[in-house]
Formats: sequence, structure tokens, C-alpha cells
Amino acid sequence: MNTEQSFQIGSLIDMLRRRLGLIAVVAGAVTLAAILVAAILPNQYKSTAILLIEPQTISRDLVASNLQSSDLNDRLHLIQMQILSRPRLSSVIEEFDVYPEESEERTREEVIEMMRDQIFVQPLLSELEQRAGIRSRDVQINTFQLSFRHRDKDMAASVANKLARSFVEENIKERTRASGDTSEFIRADVQRLKTTIAGVESRIAEIKSANNGSLPEDLPANQRLHERVIGQVRDAQRDLALAESDEAFYRQQVVNGGGDFLRYQGGIVTPERRLDALRLQLGEWKARGFTEKHPDIINARAEIVELEATIEEKALNAEDDTELSVAQQTAKAEMQRAALRAESSRREISRLDENLGEIEERLTATPRVQEQLGALEREWESLTLNYRDMSTKLAQAEIASDMERRQKGEKFRVLEEAVPDPGLSSPNRPAIVALGGVLGLALGLGLAVLLGAADRSFHRPRELQDRLGIPVLATVPNVLLASDHAATRRKRLLGAFGAAAVTGIVLVGAVAGNWAVNGVPGVVKELVGAGEAGGGADTPDGQ
Repeated sequence: MNTEQSFQIGSLIDMLRRRLGLIAVVAGAVTLAAILVAAILPNQYKSTAILLIEPQTISRDLVASNLQSSDLNDRLHLIQMQILSRPRLSSVIEEFDVYPEESEERTREEVIEMMRDQIFVQPLLSELEQRAGIRSRDVQINTFQLSFRHRDKDMAASVANKLARSFVEENIKERTRASGDTSEFIRADVQRLKTTIAGVESRIAEIKSANNGSLPEDLPANQRLHERVIGQVRDAQRDLALAESDEAFYRQQVVNGGGDFLRYQGGIVTPERRLDALRLQLGEWKARGFTEKHPDIINARAEIVELEATIEEKALNAEDDTELSVAQQTAKAEMQRAALRAESSRREISRLDENLGEIEERLTATPRVQEQLGALEREWESLTLNYRDMSTKLAQAEIASDMERRQKGEKFRVLEEAVPDPGLSSPNRPAIVALGGVLGLALGLGLAVLLGAADRSFHRPRELQDRLGIPVLATVPNVLLASDHAATRRKRLLGAFGAAAVTGIVLVGAVAGNWAVNGVPGVVKELVGAGEAGGGADTPDGQ
């Protein structure tokens, strides 16, 4: 096993040694290609401006911002969207003429997308946080860096500073506008609540005006008035009964001399006594609960009507008598006064009945009015509570908005302005050349191994012996004459000269391509400028 492995390793080494020139050519070609690519890549300079998020200068216990705070990811996304917005980038491109050649060949959208790829926004951790290995999402990030990459280092610095300053200005305007929008929204809601409360108060006033006397607060007074009117009705009914009784008595006195009698159940009764008896009986039946539709009450009232007509007829007949005694005249006067009192009592009872009906209507309407007012008052209390709450929030929002207008809230500030980068940001030419060399060497080795595996010729005695199965007795080395050595040297010299020529051509092409892409280097510019200045000083005009 070790013999086979040693043989394989030895064969591989011999195979690589035989194709060492191929490996060198491939590695050199790839390396030269990498040099050429690295040379013609445009220089990129990266300038960075540092933005600081300054916290609110006024104590949050006194004034709270009405803008919602966001976490790091949201804040980064917001910053990037604001910085990379199309209007802002378009104005910067026009102001600084950032991409003059690209603007002639491409559309504005393509130029803007190209510029977006050269803008970088990322948070900054303090050195202590970096040493501690704290992740960015676990800390409060208040510092960001805004970088812009361009082939002109002065342009990169100018654009980075412009983007940083414009972002700070736009952030202040945006916070002020958003804070004002919050105040405006709350103000509109407060006005809506105020209008709604006024409508509810108007409806309450209308209900109170339409139901005056039937309001809940009038209920105790109506109940007392109801009881008092009922007492007055009873008193008036007693006065009426007394006046009617007196009228009947004095009417009897006036007609006392008459001979009209009634027979009633075998007895002799005067109309007046029968009338009194019927009235007493009628009152007893009512006390027992008889209604007006009871037959006995109907008969009694009919008989009372007949008796009153009889007594009135007797009184009229008595009035026609011109010769009355003094007692009869006195009784007649008392009868007339009693009739007047009775009539007055009837009118008073009628008036009290009307008042009692009105009071009972107010008492009946009170629960309905109370229910309507209760619903409206509950709605009014709820709206008033919301109105007070929103008014408080409006006052706080206006204070916060004023704080934002005065730039006392959280804001961005350019902590460090971008300066021209003294060194290249990209490309990393040594890394490209080194990578090209490694890639060329790997490609040459791979190609050598592939060609070796495809080669079927014998290069060692052992290979021939293994293939034929017979021992090799002797080997004859290559016999090289002086002419062969000379030819080999010429071939090597031509190869070296060709390699040097190709290398030189590639290097000259790399330098020319670099100058064509990136312009004359700064050192050459300084030398040329110094030469021109010196030549100008030697002219006669410079004397």
C-alpha cells in the first residue's frame, strides 16, 4: 500500500514537473488578467458623515412627545427610506452633477438606482459595547453613519454632507408636521365632541321645555299639590252638601204652610223629608260600593229629580204669593244664599277637578320624561368625560407640538461632517491580484493534472514494466548534442522574451487603462503643474 502510494505521489510530481511551463503560463496569464482588471476598475472613494440622535432636552415628566418612538430596525428603515427617496436623490444629482456621463446614457431612474447602491446607512456601537460583544438590537442606538461612495473623493464628501444635512432638515420638518397633525386630529375630535354635547344639551332643553311641570324634579311638588287639591275637593264637596242641605231646609221653611204630602209605604211624608231620606239612602249605597248603574241608585235618582221638581214648583208658587210672613221671607233669603253657596261650591269642585286632572297627567308623564332625560343625561355625562379627556390630551399635544417647533424634542444632528477620503475605498487591487495569482496557479495545476491523466505515453520504467508484465533490463537516456542545448537555450530565451513582452504590454495597458478610467494620478498632476509653473516663470512675460 505504501509502495503504491509512493508510486502515485512520485508519478504526480513527475507529471507536474513535466508540465511546469504550462502551469507557469496559465498562472501568469491569469495573474496578468487580474492585474489588468484591477487596473481598469474605477477608483472609489468613500466619505462618511456621522449623525447623532439627540434626546429630548425638556424632561419627559413635564412634556411627553406625541410622536411614537420606534426600535432600531424601524428607525433604520425610516432613515434609509427618507435618505434614498427619489426627490432627494434627484435634487442632489442635479445640484452636484454627480453622474454626468451616466446621466447622458441612462434614464434618471437608472441613475438614481445606481446612486442608491453607493449609499450606506448603519448604526454605530461604542467601543465598550463592541468589546463586550453586545448585539445592536439589545442596546439603544443613537448614532448612525451615512456613507457615500464615488470615484471623486471630493464629490463623495460633498454628497455625503448634503444628504446628511438635508436629512436632518427634513427630519425636523417631518416631526413638526407629524406633531401638528396629531394636534389637528385631537382638535377635530374635541370640536366633534363639543358639537355633539351641544346637540344633546339642546335636546334636553327641548324635552324640559315641552314637559314643563312633568319633570322629575317637579314630582315631589306635584305629589304635594295633588294631595292638597284632593283635600280641597273634599272640602268643597262638604261645603256643597252643607249648602244643598241648607237650601232644602230653608225651602221647606218657605213652603211650610203648604198641604202637599206623599204617601210612602203606608205613611204620610212631606216631599222635603222624602228627598232628604233618598239622599241619605243614596249616600249609604255609595258607601257600600254601589255604582251609578245599580238599579236602586237609578230609581233613587229618578225619584229625587221628581221630588226636586215638586219642591221647586211649590217654591215658585210661594214666590207668587205677595203676602208672606216675616219668617217665610227670612227663610227665602237664607234659601237663596244657600243656593248661591251651593252653586259656588259646584264651580269650585269643577275647577278643582280640572286642576286634579292636569296634575294627574303631569304625574303620569313624569316617568316617561324621566326615562328620556335619564338617557340623554347619561349620554351627556359620557360625552363630557370624553371631552375633558380629549381637551387634556389636546393641551398636551399642543405643548408637544410647540416643543417640536422649537426643536426641543428628539432630533438628528450632524456630529461629524464627511471629509474627502485620503485612501481608496475600492477596488482592493492587491487582493484582486493575489486572488488572480492563486486562481491562476490552481487553474494551471488543474489543467496539468487533467492533461497528465489523458496522456497514455510511458515516462518511467516502472510504468512500462507494470503495463507489459516483463522486467525492464536497461534504459537509454536522452542524448543531447551541443546543437540541442543551443536550441533549448534559444527556445527558453524566446519564451522569456515573449513572457516579458506580454507582461510589459499588459502592464502598459493596465497603466493606460487606469489613467483612462481614473485620470492622471495626483502625483503626476502635481509634477505637471509644478513644471508648468516653473516654465511660466522663465518666460519674458514673467519678468
